[in-house]
Amino acid sequence: MHASRPLPWDEPGWSDRIEGWVAAELHWLGVAQRGGLQLVRTRPWAAVARVSTTSGWIWFKESAPSLVFEPALTVAVSRAFADFTTQVLVATGPWMLTRDAGTQLRQLYRRRAAAPSWDALLPRYAELQIRVATDLEHFLRLGVPDVRPSVAVRAYLGLVERVLSADPAGADRLRALEPAVAGLADALADGLPSTLIHEEVHEANIFVRRGHPRLLDWAEASVSHPFAGTVNTLRDIAYRRRLKPNGREMLRLRSVYLEPWTRFAPMPELIASFDRGYLFGALCRAISWDRFLADQSPAVRAEYGRKAAVWLEIFREGIEGGVRLGAS
Repeated sequence: MHASRPLPWDEPGWSDRIEGWVAAELHWLGVAQRGGLQLVRTRPWAAVARVSTTSGWIWFKESAPSLVFEPALTVAVSRAFADFTTQVLVATGPWMLTRDAGTQLRQLYRRRAAAPSWDALLPRYAELQIRVATDLEHFLRLGVPDVRPSVAVRAYLGLVERVLSADPAGADRLRALEPAVAGLADALADGLPSTLIHEEVHEANIFVRRGHPRLLDWAEASVSHPFAGTVNTLRDIAYRRRLKPNGREMLRLRSVYLEPWTRFAPMPELIASFDRGYLFGALCRAISWDRFLADQSPAVRAEYGRKAAVWLEIFREGIEGGVRLGAS
């Protein structure tokens, strides 16, 4: 584990620095402020603020040091697939200014307001993944984590040792799965292109403005097998709609997502690949939490330290008991 370092927004003078930067960038863009910068929230992974301007709300975000690639990645993805991503005005190091993306999809669903359905959103995410699959080397140079199956399997035992250091019995159970993990990685060499996965495609990260949906928050993206980026998506949909794991609606949504991928393989092959990738996605989530927490403070690790262990347990259950799409 790396030595912890303070988060930028906990340091003296941070507010003054970002206010000055935001004001200078808006002036350069020819956008007039209608008030001061308003801090919306800080979390261990980011600080978010907004400012009212003559062009509407403009949003500021600073990523945590371990996620410093996020602004540059957001720019790259928005250039490649502008219709489904946030509109970036400025990105410098960990700082980013974006246009207002509208209302959170979760809020629209709660209000029973007009909103895009997952039947429309899932194929859009798949098309984005297909479009950016040729840009992987650029993403990796930006610092996007490489969690392709062949890489993850080599990191597996070290991950188990770190995450379950206080649970020897649990570590033993997961160590025993190493051959199965290697077999899963081999099976995922299935001819589908590795691509960018957004590990948190759910209704809190999709915003809608004038009927137009946009996928935000690329801090937990990685390069991996394409279907590994769906585990949080289907789990969240099933939880909020109270859908049965592996039920008819879960299987239908899987097919909706897979339809754009039929240019690479027939649907029966894609379904088998999807289930393997979905299972692998739980391991990706454990790796993401382990990486994020590595240089966080003891207080943050105490609050979020169980996340990686929970995802490893979900992964173990899937290896031993089979994939259950949407299981919580």
